Parts: sequence; structure tokens; C-alpha cells
Amino acid sequence: MTNDASVYSRDGNVARVRYVRSSIRDAIEPYGGDALDMVTVRYTPRLADVMPDGVADAHIGAPTWSGYVAFDHADTSAGDLRVRRALAHAIDREAVSGAMPINLVVATGGIVPPALQGHTPDIALRFDPALARELLGEAEPPHGLAVACLDDDLPLLEPVIASWRDVLSLDIEIRTWSLAQVATMPPPRQIAPIYFTGWLPGYADPEYFLRLLFQSDSRTNEGGFASPEFDDLIELARQERSDRGRLDLFHAADRMAVVDRVAAIPLVYGRSVAMVKPWVQGWWEFGKSSASFADLVVDPSSPRA
Repeated sequence: MTNDASVYSRDGNVARVRYVRSSIRDAIEPYGGDALDMVTVRYTPRLADVMPDGVADAHIGAPTWSGYVAFDHADTSAGDLRVRRALAHAIDREAVSGAMPINLVVATGGIVPPALQGHTPDIALRFDPALARELLGEAEPPHGLAVACLDDDLPLLEPVIASWRDVLSLDIEIRTWSLAQVATMPPPRQIAPIYFTGWLPGYADPEYFLRLLFQSDSRTNEGGFASPEFDDLIELARQERSDRGRLDLFHAADRMAVVDRVAAIPLVYGRSVAMVKPWVQGWWEFGKSSASFADLVVDPSSPRA
């Protein structure tokens, strides 16, 4: 970054920004050598950067991103509620917590993340191996189940898959895609009927998660979940004039999606994290929103100014 306050009238003094596309791992060394002023974490439905522990100058924000196990609801096994409930009850979240980097926390609530109004805490289905086996025993035995994820996210999924294999004695194939394939890959449900994905808010409202992900006519309802009762709840929430009443309806919709219908299994919440040099001031981010580079101030006395 360079500083020049005379070019435009603005709050900051940044005149030029150079973007470098890199993995977090590959960015740490040049950041430590002052070749980079900032390193930001990416969250999209297709990928989530993993920030290792002990990085310098980490600015850790609120958990605004939800990572979850999603399903192709048209698949014979993944579309069976008993199978989905069995999978949810067979996840040992204590084991998952041991795989968490600093920018992710284990999800114990609903799909709406903790930083948003409308988050519903402590509704994720509890670890109950006996109930999980009972539920699976009531369903058509699933054969040849496959789970897909970004290869960087596999460490987060490994304890989940290990739990499914141990508790439910399932034969599960793991299919991964690479960062280089993200732009050209097909929808994850075409890779495997069970997959890890995520969502972050374009605006800070539970509607952005619950309506866009699970309402039956939503274009971003990737897994094809459909429930007339859920759709009715969402429409009631959208029409409700009382703030409190509106949030109550979205809480009910989150419970229906996560507890009653297991439309998806919340697994992690992502916290906005950036490595920012002390001489760069004014950076903030929340979901898809962040500070403008035009509002950042670079200390003129820094070696990078």
C-alpha cells in the first residue's frame, strides 16, 4: 500500500491497492516479512479459509458465517429424514472441536450464526449414539454413501465421518475438490449427496439464511429441501410487523429446519479474521461487508508507506 492524501477527497490516505491471491498458509511468511500489509480470510458457500493458531496481528471478529453439512434431498438415502436425523445424532461435537482453527467455532445452535439477531442457541441435535442407531435401523439401509468437501476443509469433516463410521457402521466415501476447481466445479450435490458448505450474510438478518437456503422456491435452495410448513413460517415472518414477533417466527423456522426436518446439520460458525499490520488503521468487517480501502489510514512513517 502507498499513501497519498492529495489524489481524492476521502477519509483514508490509501492511493493504491495491490491484491495477491494466495492461501492463508502461503501468505503467512510474506506477511511476516512485511511484503503484505493485510491478509484476509475468505468465506463463500464453496470455501472457507482456515486460519492457523498463533498468527501475528490477528483481528478476530464476530461469528457471522455458518458452515454446515448439507444434503441432496432428492437422493434416496440423504432424502430420508430418519437417515438425516441419525447422522445428526451421531456427530460427536467434542471431537469436532479438537479440529477447530482460530477462525471457526463448533456450532451448537441453528443455521443463523451467533452474531446475527435471530440466532437460536443450543438447538443442534445432541450426540446420542443409541438413538442414532435406532433411527438408522428404521430406514432403508444406506449403501455407498459419499461425502464431499473442499480438500482444505477435510480436517473439519474427518471427526464427523469417523463418528458416522464408528457409531453407525457406515461405509462412507470421501470426495474432495481443490481450490483451483472452485470456479468451474458443478454444484456439490452432483459430487456427493452429503457435502460441507457454508453461507454468510449479505445483510444482517435471519431471513438471509432461512429463506434463501431453505424456502422451496428460493433459487439458492441448493439441496432442494421442501416443506410447506416451513414455507408458511417464512412467509408469516416476512409479513410480521412486530420486531419481536418476526424474530420469534424465524426462531421457529430455524428449529424446524435444524431439529424437526434436519434440512441441514450446523457444524461450525466462522469468525471474520484478518491479519493487519499495526501501521494500517480502520479495518473492520461483518459478513459480506467490510471497510473500504479508501477509508484506511496508513501511517506515513511506516516502511510500507
